[in-house]
Amino acid sequence: MKAGEAMVAIRRAEERDVTAMAAIRAEAWGTQEYWEPRVGAYLAGAVSARDAQAECAVFVAEIDGAVAGVASGHRTTRHRCQGELQWMNVARAHQGRGIAGNLLAAMAGWFVEQGAMRVCVDVEPGNAAARAFYARHGAVELKPSWMVWEDVRVAIAVT
Repeated sequence: MKAGEAMVAIRRAEERDVTAMAAIRAEAWGTQEYWEPRVGAYLAGAVSARDAQAECAVFVAEIDGAVAGVASGHRTTRHRCQGELQWMNVARAHQGRGIAGNLLAAMAGWFVEQGAMRVCVDVEPGNAAARAFYARHGAVELKPSWMVWEDVRVAIAVT
């Protein structure tokens, strides 16, 4: 995929990506000091969300060797789902280039490989941009703070 003139590569995250992933999370959700140990622990499988199972995946979007976005998810039993999209963020400087859709497709592909078709995501009711993005990619409202893909393969088809 191209973002402007730069090539974007989607790949599995590695330990060397933790600082960059935390910086992207911090742009929207708080300080780097909070996110760096949390992201590192999630990637290492040492911390997980409620009802999470051991299987998880983290993907990054990379442009010219720099991390521009992150998506993570895990198997779960929460809300009768089989998977949960945990985090998805694109650095502000790279938003609006289709990177989020490609990260979502990578995560959806991983969920399908895991046999997790019903996938949920926690999304603030007031976050209209995120809710519209997920809806464009086939998610529907589950509860006020949650959306769900009854069959996450639709998220791959949209991208």
